[in-house]
Amino acid sequence: MEGTKKSGFSTAGLVLGIIGVCTSFIPIINNLSFVMGILAIIFGVIAFAKKDSKGKVIAVIILGIIAVAVTINSQKELSDAIGTMTGDKTEEILANSVDVTLGNFEVDKGQYTTNTKLTVKVTNKTSENKSFNIQVEAVNPDGSRIMNDYVYANNLNAGQTQNFDIFKLVSSDKIDAMKNATFKVVEASMY
Repeated sequence: MEGTKKSGFSTAGLVLGIIGVCTSFIPIINNLSFVMGILAIIFGVIAFAKKDSKGKVIAVIILGIIAVAVTINSQKELSDAIGTMTGDKTEEILANSVDVTLGNFEVDKGQYTTNTKLTVKVTNKTSENKSFNIQVEAVNPDGSRIMNDYVYANNLNAGQTQNFDIFKLVSSDKIDAMKNATFKVVEASMY
């Protein structure tokens, strides 16, 4: 009676696969889980070629694949979340999550002071409470930037709209340029 050969690759692959699956959900550590999953797959293939126990080899390869797949998925989710918080997904946020309406730049000259403002209407289009950071830029007709300002819309409920006044502190030498400026949203982040 001839027993099955044991090469050690299936045991090593099984250990790597189990550890890889268990740690594939943990950010940063899951980089190592990805490597463990790949090694588990390689060890499983080697163990299969050495005619190791088929059940164990199949388990090793499946665990390796699961560790790699879960790691890739969790890192994609983390990358998407970071992108929405850093402004890397501005177009996606403006299309799906927030509606930003820019009003007209207003100048109110008083006897001693000049008050300026641009009213920005922000609407949360999501079904959850969200906060938004929106950068608005004023540019000359030639495309050069005059100045920029930010809207911080904190804790907007689902469907809630709120108005914000920006460009309230414009120096007197920039007021004429601001009257003729084009205003645009250059960055939006959500958290």
